[in-house]
Amino acid sequence: MKAPIRKANKPEMTEKQHTLNDVAIIEGMGVFTGAQVRVEIHPAPVDHGPSFEQVLNETSTQIGVNVKNIIETENRTVLGDIEKPECQVNLVEHVLGTLHGLGVDNALIRVNSNEVPLIDGSALPFINAVDKVGLREQDAERKEIVIEKPLFIDDNALLMALPSNTLKITYFLDHPRDFVGKRITHIEVTPDNFRKRIGPARTFIKAEKVKDLVDTGAVKHDDQSQVLVIHKDKVSQPLRFADEFCYHKMLDILGDLYLGGRRIRGHIIGVRSGHYQNRKMIRKIVEEYL
Repeated sequence: MKAPIRKANKPEMTEKQHTLNDVAIIEGMGVFTGAQVRVEIHPAPVDHGPSFEQVLNETSTQIGVNVKNIIETENRTVLGDIEKPECQVNLVEHVLGTLHGLGVDNALIRVNSNEVPLIDGSALPFINAVDKVGLREQDAERKEIVIEKPLFIDDNALLMALPSNTLKITYFLDHPRDFVGKRITHIEVTPDNFRKRIGPARTFIKAEKVKDLVDTGAVKHDDQSQVLVIHKDKVSQPLRFADEFCYHKMLDILGDLYLGGRRIRGHIIGVRSGHYQNRKMIRKIVEEYL
């Protein structure tokens, strides 16, 4: 028998669901299309959860944030219809990570492209847009998926979800052949910690991978200021803080684990894990709890 979804309760008070006060707007250049993209994050009613609406050529497509809509893709997260590439949205992880990290339960994300703009490679533009309009409490108890027993993904990298009273993430990074090296970071995920550490952490990519993407024409907008390019003995831009690499992995974890449509309560531990392991974990969580 599957365990029930738990409603999130603090020891002394019941948390309420939250949505936005008004529409948050983010604009930037799409890396795959090379075109300007507009993202609007709209308020949504109680129990709506997060969802996408793609508006292209006056055609609107609703794309639910759930594991059934995951398109398996390397190095990023894509939602949509596997049979219809025109009905897919790329790079959803940073905007979803922002909603998860800031405590937004209900939102409709409207995008006029098949991708969310990368902008500076972090969640900071999304944080600023959401904070500009603010959040409002809704008249319903918050729902969370509470991890009640250990869950493991062991597939060339390790990802664990363990019981915890709060959402915490520990991440071990191991790049022995380049500038990243070995790093470990731990944090409790609160809105303040998300704003200060996880959200501002930027995407990083190896220099040889950038060359492959450009040479094959996979990216149409080659602006390397949008990412941290990793070389053997250097990084392309100064780091915002020492553990930026690990914090960005945490941002991806938060975005990918929001694909269950509910916020998570548990201790997530990643060892060299990435989007592939994150997606396997959220499928396992959904199978166990939903």
